[in-house]
Amino acid sequence: MSALTFKMKQRPDQRVDLSCLTPDRLAGMRSKDIEALHIGTTRSKLCVGDLFKVSGDETSQIRFVGTDDRCDHIGARFGEGEVLVDGDAGAYLGASLKGGTLTLKGDAGPYAGAAMSGGTLDIGGNAGERAGGVLVGEVHGMRGGRLIIRGNAGPMLAERMRRGIITVCGDADDYAGARVVAGTIVFLGKVGRFAGYGSKRGTLIFKKEPKEILPTFADCGVIEFTYLKLLERHLKEHDVKLRLPRRAQRLMGDMAAMGKGEMLILR
Repeated sequence: MSALTFKMKQRPDQRVDLSCLTPDRLAGMRSKDIEALHIGTTRSKLCVGDLFKVSGDETSQIRFVGTDDRCDHIGARFGEGEVLVDGDAGAYLGASLKGGTLTLKGDAGPYAGAAMSGGTLDIGGNAGERAGGVLVGEVHGMRGGRLIIRGNAGPMLAERMRRGIITVCGDADDYAGARVVAGTIVFLGKVGRFAGYGSKRGTLIFKKEPKEILPTFADCGVIEFTYLKLLERHLKEHDVKLRLPRRAQRLMGDMAAMGKGEMLILR
């Protein structure tokens, strides 16, 4: 049995909603029924078979080939299995992800991994704004799981994050970790302004000192943290190679909010 594969025939003339093409939703379905699923977002009808050449039959392993930035909701809300995207993705990649593994080789649009509660989302390129953040109308952002961004992250990364681990291998834009409630974010590259703005709890770890540290974060000096070596081991399991020293400069904040969050600048 081979992975269920969706190879895009041409660029769609409208944005498409691919949230129906996940392992748990396609389990037990015949190829003919899958091709008839509606994925359009306008009055013009568009089905899976109109846009994709479908092959394979293993629904627990799904592969997309040749997708672009008009393909929204890839891997949204699925709970088990594996999805591989050989291309780019539009908005809401892996939004509300519950489990399983979602791997993207290209770039992702806004809200990638927003409100995810489990599983692993691995983005090989860049992620747009509000990755791992809060969805419109909801209270909390990411609530569990692992989000890895191997390129750069857009503004408002992890807004209102409550649990889980986010790793940014490239640079992060302004307001990274804004209003974080809990969770861990690791930054390997440069970070823009206002990191940790309004954070209540949570840990932001910086390999490089942020461009601008808010005055509402209190310097607590350089401290030794044994758990950083455990975090290093965890990151290596997901192919993130980083040597974490045990010592880091600790800043507590945001004192304008609850003030129990922390920034750790590696030394």
